[in-house]
Amino acid sequence: MYEQKLRSINTNQLRDRLNRKDKPHLLIDVREVEAFDKGHIPGAISLFDPEIMSLAKDMDKNMDIIVYATGTPTHTKMCDDAARRFMDMKFKNVWSFEEGLEGWINAGNRVDRSERRMT
Repeated sequence: MYEQKLRSINTNQLRDRLNRKDKPHLLIDVREVEAFDKGHIPGAISLFDPEIMSLAKDMDKNMDIIVYATGTPTHTKMCDDAARRFMDMKFKNVWSFEEGLEGWINAGNRVDRSERRMT
């Protein structure tokens, strides 16, 4: 039986992926809600949005799912755990952005400080 492997994506790849409009994606921040509200990658939603898991059941399983946190080892494990939840739901393209929000900011990218939302 084939077991899906979690793939990694770096800052440049993530920026390129977010600029593509030809394939749907879901960018998921796995940090605590308070941290999300203070700043997140534009277009991201919080894993703790009460609707995300119920909505995910009906989403296209070929959609790219990209999870991230801060980039620390503890948060990398949180990303891996969240990614596996989506893989268990049969999503085929699940990525972990291990550089996290810190890597995103350090590369000079902007951060949103708006309310949680679906993209």
